[in-house]
Amino acid sequence: MSLRLLGLDPGTATFGWGVVETSGERPIHIAHGAIRTAATAQLGERLIGMRDELVRLLQLHRPDRIAIERIYVQGNTQSAIAIGAARGIALLVAADAKIPVLEATPSEMKRAIAGSGRADKRAVTRAVTKILGLERAPTPDDAADALGLALWGCGAARLHVSAGSSRFDRSSARGMAEESGFDRAVRRALGRGRGA
Repeated sequence: MSLRLLGLDPGTATFGWGVVETSGERPIHIAHGAIRTAATAQLGERLIGMRDELVRLLQLHRPDRIAIERIYVQGNTQSAIAIGAARGIALLVAADAKIPVLEATPSEMKRAIAGSGRADKRAVTRAVTKILGLERAPTPDDAADALGLALWGCGAARLHVSAGSSRFDRSSARGMAEESGFDRAVRRALGRGRGA
């Protein structure tokens, strides 16, 4: 039985996406790309454009699951808020389509795909290119990250690629449906708000 995943790397300027399907021992690259929005547009207009494009992608590729990056705040809260808005649109579109969502932090995906939670974008792109047997590296970086998330969602963390063979082990996907730290923080904040 095959499983098709849509990986999403949310952002308001560039929203990466990648579709991977598991069929037998090796994951198969279906498509990848990026949703781009005009920097001059209001945030609401950008989000509407993202929503429309995500709906189109779901209709076109019909994923069984969506793997999305969890929000990771590292100093730039404005960026995290914007990414959170884009992520919220993706979660809304997935819920509306009744597609299960899996979440991974950037370091979880990097560790699973590139072997180190601190891997840089080039290392992730190289790993994704090799795992999927692509002739060229996927661009932009956001699409490569989205393909990495889709692979992580498929359980491809223990994919072994050698000179002519590969092995796909789904056991590496354990814990992928856990509640995100962002979701827990929101839940705790709302709980404190009710008690005040």
